[in-house]
Amino acid sequence: MAISLKKTYKKKYRMNTVGKSGATTTVAIPPEVIERKAEELGISPGEFIKRFHAIARYNNFDGVFYSFEEEK
Repeated sequence: MAISLKKTYKKKYRMNTVGKSGATTTVAIPPEVIERKAEELGISPGEFIKRFHAIARYNNFDGVFYSFEEEK
């Protein structure tokens, strides 16, 4: 899926390393994204966070696409 960067929000977030020897780097997801997805599903943002995982898709360092999948 291609998107126009002109139609996106831009907000900077600090990255944090976690896990043994900094095995993973975390980045915050903007609250507006969670609120919008929760509203689409007719649930609260808190319920969305409990029920869904964020999925990162990437194949290079030009960008990462995030989607959400419900926990099974």
